[in-house]
Amino acid sequence: MSSDLIANIHKNKAHDTYFTLTNDDLVALFPNNPGRILDIGCAEGRLGEDIIKLKHPAEYIGIEIVPSIAEIAKTRLDDVLVGQAEEILETIETGSFNWVILADSLEHTIDPWTVIKEVSRILPSGGRLLVSMPNVRNLNIILDLFKNGNWTYTSHGILDQGHLRFFTKSSILNLITSNGFSVQSCRSNPRNRWKKLPGKTISKLLSWFIGKPSAYEEFITVQWIIVAEKK
Repeated sequence: MSSDLIANIHKNKAHDTYFTLTNDDLVALFPNNPGRILDIGCAEGRLGEDIIKLKHPAEYIGIEIVPSIAEIAKTRLDDVLVGQAEEILETIETGSFNWVILADSLEHTIDPWTVIKEVSRILPSGGRLLVSMPNVRNLNIILDLFKNGNWTYTSHGILDQGHLRFFTKSSILNLITSNGFSVQSCRSNPRNRWKKLPGKTISKLLSWFIGKPSAYEEFITVQWIIVAEKK
């Protein structure tokens, strides 16, 4: 699949809020003066703009596959590399960044296995990886599939039409740890309607029914936020 084809999948999103959102929960995870940051799938650079303003990195570089969106990001970040992440990462010097961000972007890549492998290469020992990832084990997805037989793509959310890959908590953690990372934290995004009744009750009952109480949190989670350190 070419980068042009992937970019075209997102073409109809260019004029809504899809590329303009930021996430205060992610900004708070960065220390002051975090060094050089690479943001894979930086969109219009809103997250980077906030991190630059509040955390003062030495340099903030983005990768963005949609050229028109990348041009906007260039007005906010130090530089933006335009194209497919798998191809661009191969050209980046080993150990040259202190942090790499994959904020709801890894699931948009053709080959997330290569992406994480390359991310591990460009981070030195002690470098940090921040991943936010939609959770396909969410109760809403499970119920619609089980009850109605639906797997319906939408313009945004867990079944975003631009998502090429899908992950559960265990599968994304396995991908990260198998590439030389130690997970420092993995938490559920607190902004989640399934943590309210009746979703909370249904999730608890379902986790009890399958004999896995720990699955409860997975059923109510829309997005995982993970910080990992390169060993």
